[in-house]
Amino acid sequence: MTNLQDIIGKRWYMGKGRTPTHVEQIDNLTIGNATISLVSLRFREGEPDLYLLTENDDFIGPLLYRALGKTVGSKSFRSKKGIFSFVTYSEFGRDDLESLKPISAEQSNSSFVAPGKIFFKIFRRLQAGAHPEEEVLRFLNEQGYQGSPELLASCRYTGDDGKTFVLGILEKHLPGAQNAWDVFTQEPTAEKAYELGCETARMHMALREMDGCEAPSEMPPIERLRGLLEQSATASGFPDAAGNDELAAVQAILPRLQKIWTETAPNKSTIFKPQRIHGDFHLGQVLMTPDARFKMIDFEGEPTRSLEFRRGLRSPAVDVAGMIRSFAYAEAVSKKNMDHVRQAFIQGYAKTANVSENALQQELKPYIMAKAIYEACYELEFRPDWFWIPARALIQLANPRE
Repeated sequence: MTNLQDIIGKRWYMGKGRTPTHVEQIDNLTIGNATISLVSLRFREGEPDLYLLTENDDFIGPLLYRALGKTVGSKSFRSKKGIFSFVTYSEFGRDDLESLKPISAEQSNSSFVAPGKIFFKIFRRLQAGAHPEEEVLRFLNEQGYQGSPELLASCRYTGDDGKTFVLGILEKHLPGAQNAWDVFTQEPTAEKAYELGCETARMHMALREMDGCEAPSEMPPIERLRGLLEQSATASGFPDAAGNDELAAVQAILPRLQKIWTETAPNKSTIFKPQRIHGDFHLGQVLMTPDARFKMIDFEGEPTRSLEFRRGLRSPAVDVAGMIRSFAYAEAVSKKNMDHVRQAFIQGYAKTANVSENALQQELKPYIMAKAIYEACYELEFRPDWFWIPARALIQLANPRE
């Protein structure tokens, strides 16, 4: 029987800030020695969340081996309240499924890998409708884009009420690939950054004709930041005197940040039209293969957002700004100057996208500010020792001559 601790103690638990009350079993499927279950987590406040839980993770590979067909097509399994479907898009070595092993590091989802062969990702918190990662990978594969993994299969659940949930996806694993975060914290060269900028532009060009939801609001959470700053200023455990100085400095510039946003809001864009984008783009979402080519991964967007937001048509500048801010974090961790890296990334993007470098720099300003505001909120809530990273960026944005 599932209890609250099976969920709320996990990294992928999304209910922080609400009071969970109990767990209700919705449906499950057992194949061989593995069971996957859909459970509803109820809260004292707001709507319940739906989660996918697994038992006997070492048997997930054998479950997929039995569930996926040998050829392109689908297989379905009737459960008490719905149908579990396993869809194969491209033929692959099915025997590799049985060697899938869970990756111990928890993120917003759970992953399994047969190194150099296949990679399986389970989506833990479920939302009804098309899942951005599945549909983006399928679209990019159909476009012939080479900068993303090949989507091999997916798993879905359709309840008797007609709602469909994507439970997980199977991709080709990229042998010998290195995470771009490790690449740039260890050896941050302009040549690599330039090529990453080029590949980012190629990704956006490949996504340009993809359908999506109406463009969502990009308003940054300035008022939320104001509240968190006030709470932190009175908290006894805030890191140190320097940290308190940065709290006061960011509090003082909030009116200026609001003015900058109003004057440079994204709806005044001159070089980009809204389109499908990556949506959560940073160095951790990119791999570099042994031949020094970049591959984009994890197209699900920000997992705390709604599917409609994540599937929204947005400016490519959102992704570019996300990577610029990721370089700032890499610089803070590695203590290596990244000015040449940021410049080379923008140069590579501008050349490939055929836009003016100066125009791109101007276009990025509100998005970089918005990203830094989100970062500041996150750090104040979860990692106050890291608050100085977005704080210094916001201070610089508000006082560009300092």
